[in-house]
Amino acid sequence: MNYDIENLDTEFYVERAYELRRNYIAAAVKSLVARIKATLTSGKRTTAAPLQGNPAH
Repeated sequence: MNYDIENLDTEFYVERAYELRRNYIAAAVKSLVARIKATLTSGKRTTAAPLQGNPAH
């Protein structure tokens, strides 16, 4: 196949690249938020951990 570089629609490909980048970033942020939420709501954290060290009084 012989493609003529003058007929290449660069605006289409640039817009397509921006769209793909937006979709990738949106998916990455969504995944990161889900991981943060899962970490914060996991049962592995304990808030009733005993204090260590000497008492202040």
